[in-house]
Amino acid sequence: MSLNNININENLIEQMMKLQEQLQIATNKKTTENKKRKKGSYQLLGNGKARLYYMLNRVYYKDTVDAKNDEEALEKLALFVESVEKGQFINTNYTFGEFAQIWLDEKVRPNAGERCVKKYIGALNNRILPYLGNIKLKDLNRQKLEKYFNTIKQTKTNYEKRKENNTVKPATVHKWKSIIHACLEYAVECELLHKNPCDKIKITYTNTTDENTLKELVKSKREKICYYTSNEYKSVCDLLESEFKKYYYDTTIDNDKKLREVGRRFLILLALKTGMRRSELFGLAKNDDYYDLNYEEATFDVNKSRHYLSGKGKFTKYAKNETSIRKKSLPKSILSYLNLYYKLLNNLDYKNMYIFDYLSIDGICSWFSNWQEKNKIKKIRFHDIRHTHATLLLYKGVDVKTISERLGHADIQTTLNIYADVLKELDIKAANKLDEI
Repeated sequence: MSLNNININENLIEQMMKLQEQLQIATNKKTTENKKRKKGSYQLLGNGKARLYYMLNRVYYKDTVDAKNDEEALEKLALFVESVEKGQFINTNYTFGEFAQIWLDEKVRPNAGERCVKKYIGALNNRILPYLGNIKLKDLNRQKLEKYFNTIKQTKTNYEKRKENNTVKPATVHKWKSIIHACLEYAVECELLHKNPCDKIKITYTNTTDENTLKELVKSKREKICYYTSNEYKSVCDLLESEFKKYYYDTTIDNDKKLREVGRRFLILLALKTGMRRSELFGLAKNDDYYDLNYEEATFDVNKSRHYLSGKGKFTKYAKNETSIRKKSLPKSILSYLNLYYKLLNNLDYKNMYIFDYLSIDGICSWFSNWQEKNKIKKIRFHDIRHTHATLLLYKGVDVKTISERLGHADIQTTLNIYADVLKELDIKAANKLDEI
C-alpha cells in the first residue's frame, strides 16, 4: 500500500471520529435542554429504577419508578409532575394499618368515648387489618376495597363459646365499611388522598348463593323491634312490684342481698316507666349537686351516663348532644317505690352518689334474661324495655314528638325510623276508623 493511500484512510477515520463526537455533543445538549424544559428532575439509579423529584408550593415530592434510560425517566417524570399538580399523587408511604393507628390517636380518641374506641380497635384488629393492613395507602383503590368486602361478607362470626358461628350480618359488614370510610376520609382531610376510594362502594348480597348468608338476610329483613304487649307489660310490672316489696320487708336476709334484689327490680321498673337507656339509668345520682329522681316534683332528670370497660372499671360520660339532656315526668305508679328505695339507701347509710352503682352495668342484662326465663315471661333484651315504653305510648295515642323528646332522640326522624312498623300499623287502624263512620 502506498503512503498516499494511508494518509487518505487516516484522514477519513479522523473525520468520522469528529462527526461522531459532534453527534454525541448534540445528543447530550438535546438531553440537557429536555431536562431544563421539563419540570422537576430525576436521577437514574442504575438498577432499572429512577428517582423523581418535584417541588410544588414549597412542598417536596418524590417517587421511585421503573426507568432504564433518560428517555423513560423523562416520560415518567412528566406523568409524575402532572399527577402532583392535579393533586393525584399521594406523598406518603404509610400502609393502611399505620395510618389507621394515626387516625385512632388523632381523630377518634379525642372525639369519641372509650367504648367506641374499643369497638373500633376490635373491628380493625380482627376484621379489617388482616386483609388491608399491609396495603400502602396510595395503593388502596376501589378495586381492592370491593375485593375485601366481597370476601369479608362471606366470613363467619368467631364467638368462642357458641356451638355454631353463622355468616356475619350485613349490618355488621356495613359497620366495618363505615370504619374504613371514616379512616380514609381523615386521610383526605390530611391531604394524603385526593379522594376517598370508599365513597361510592355499595355492598350488595343479591348474587349470593351461600345458604347461611341467605338465612341471615331474610332474618334481618323480617327482624322487627321486640317489646312487651300491654298485657305482658302489666304482668311484668305487677311481678316486679310484688318482688320489690317481698325483699324490701324481708328481715331474714342480709342488707347487701336486700339492696341488690330490691335495686334490680326497681331499676327494671324505672326502665319500663321512663324509657331511659341502661347507661342513663346507671348515671342517676342523688347528692347535694344532683337530684335526678325527684320524688316531690315527680320527674326524672337525664344529664349523664355511666359505663364500664374492662381494665378501667366504671366511668361517667356527659351527654354529647342537647336532646340527650332532658327532664321528664315520672308516672305516679312508681313514686311510692322511689320513696321506699330512697329510705332503704338511707337506712343502709349508702354513700355513693350513683344510686345503682353497687350493681353490675353489664350484669343487669344477664340477670334480666334469667329473671324472665325463671318466671316464664317472654324474653326480650334489656334495650327492648326502651322499645316497649315507646311502643305502648304510641298505641295509647301519644304523639311522636313527645315520645321522641322523652327518649332523648337527636331528632324526630330517628323515632320515626325505629318505630316505622308500629306507625304503619297505627296508620292502617286510623284508615279503618273512617269506615266506622
